[in-house]
Amino acid sequence: MASLLSNEKYALYYQKIGLLYKRPEIRASLEVILSVFTVMILILAAIRPTLVNITSLQKKIDDQTTVDKKADNKMAQLISAQTQLTNFASSLYLFDEAVPDNFSYTDTAERMQFLAKENNLTIESAAFPGYALLGSPDVKTDWGTKIIKPSASNIMAEQVSFSVNGNPQNVITFLSALENMDRLGVLNSVTLSKQVGQTQADNTLRAAGQVTFYFYSQAQ
Repeated sequence: MASLLSNEKYALYYQKIGLLYKRPEIRASLEVILSVFTVMILILAAIRPTLVNITSLQKKIDDQTTVDKKADNKMAQLISAQTQLTNFASSLYLFDEAVPDNFSYTDTAERMQFLAKENNLTIESAAFPGYALLGSPDVKTDWGTKIIKPSASNIMAEQVSFSVNGNPQNVITFLSALENMDRLGVLNSVTLSKQVGQTQADNTLRAAGQVTFYFYSQAQ
């Protein structure tokens, strides 16, 4: 009985809706609303791919702009480098002297000996690192940690320990010349100690330190 009443209620409800829909003003309003919704759905369906394409194109434009800026910077650097190369072409040999090709014990030893002799100093000691004169520098024994090896950029750092003795002012001049000669050298550490002689005039200054020289190892 309850089901029958419910069906009659819904039937009456649909009849009222049908009567309302037959009214011209209601029917026109519903048709307008449905038309608007239909148009909006069609517009969204048509615009969405366009919006996606526009976003993708905008990203490509931004990426290309970034690439162009980097290319402009690289070009400016190349132009600057070319200008400097032109301006300093006559001085390039100074670099070859400051960082010579291939390692040489003789080169370092002779320069230090010359500076010491020029300042009337006595070289008490000079200790040089090991270097593989023959074959590969990849020594497998314990010596492998004690020899000079080229870095990833083919630069070899030679650390020389030394001690000199002589007139205090001459020692200071020697140390200054050691850092400022035409070879790239870095004075890492220096210890100064007074050496007492028989008289005041016989007092000397002893300098013990470590200096690093650099060589360019030509790739084989």
